[in-house]
Amino acid sequence: MLKIIPIVLLMVTSFSVFADDKHSQAVASLNAFNDRFNQSVVEGNADDLVDMYAKDTLWIEQGKPATQGLEEPRKLFNFVTANKGQVTHTIDRLFVSDDASLAVMIGSVDAKMEKVGLDATGTYLFVLRPDGSTWKIVTDMWHQHSPQKGK
Repeated sequence: MLKIIPIVLLMVTSFSVFADDKHSQAVASLNAFNDRFNQSVVEGNADDLVDMYAKDTLWIEQGKPATQGLEEPRKLFNFVTANKGQVTHTIDRLFVSDDASLAVMIGSVDAKMEKVGLDATGTYLFVLRPDGSTWKIVTDMWHQHSPQKGK
């Protein structure tokens, strides 16, 4: 019995190290995912932005009914890139499940489009799941903040 205890402890420790490593890799890949999002905006690559979404994405935009699919993300990103928009996402909070099978990314958005007179900030919430070597957004909920008076 005493010989079994060290083996069990080794197994538990090994699993814990493996889980921590998987979690760290997930966090790093999610930060890279956010970098890809920002770079795709800079490059004006609407197709790559849409590719970051699952085909059945739940899209929740302020003041509109929630939709599912890629139609709304495609419309928004085609509009942003056609108008040379500058959109930057910053990660404020990142939660990754212990098994790295789901993540929630919450952050801030700065959006500028001179052509349409837009200079705004906002907040976004992504729910993401792994998809091969990358992640896919399965829920995108975002809100553009109203400008404060006097600014």
